Amino acid sequence: MKAVIFDMDGVLVNTEPLHYRCWKEAFAEEGIELEYDVYKPCIGSTLGFLVDLIEKNYGISFLKTKEMGRRMAEKKAQIVQKEGFPRLSGINEALNRLWNEGYLLAVASSAAQTQIELTLKTLGMEKYFCSITSGENVKNPKPAPDTFLEAAKKLQMKPEECLVIEDSTNGGKAAHAAGMKCVWYHNPDSGDQNIENAVLKIEEWNAESVSSILGILSQE
Repeated sequence: MKAVIFDMDGVLVNTEPLHYRCWKEAFAEEGIELEYDVYKPCIGSTLGFLVDLIEKNYGISFLKTKEMGRRMAEKKAQIVQKEGFPRLSGINEALNRLWNEGYLLAVASSAAQTQIELTLKTLGMEKYFCSITSGENVKNPKPAPDTFLEAAKKLQMKPEECLVIEDSTNGGKAAHAAGMKCVWYHNPDSGDQNIENAVLKIEEWNAESVSSILGILSQE
């Protein structure tokens, strides 16, 4: 394999608890008490997926999708400005090692393009990535394979030449559907997730976990 495709939230930055906090506040303003068990299935997917869950669980057809996205982004920006980004220890060192080994790195996230770019720039990661793919810019979001297939296309790589690193069940399903091997970054802050078809499970970013990933990449 020649490329590594990273999910962002929960893998490059520890944002899943922050996202639930923001969405809970945003929907409360609309009179909806967003329970975590309702929200959890959308982890790793898009706002559209969440809106479908709202309709399914609360019987409310939500038409102000773009407005809700804007409101959530504002809440997130306010919290980040006050409290800082929830960083993951060791991730920049891990990226630097993979990059120095000569692998192409990309981000394929369900987040908005502007949010991905802002996050990578703020955390000093943008230099490592050849391309960025947002789930908002493909036809079908995760757990469909579109986001990862588009990322591979941008890298001019075949799916089997790409290794995905994901923390969510939806992301793992998307990688499997795309025909890509997947490493499960088990982040407890991402909720009760599981990636059944993962070729490797890691629980922190350190020298040992990166060596294990390099071992997967070098397999014939």
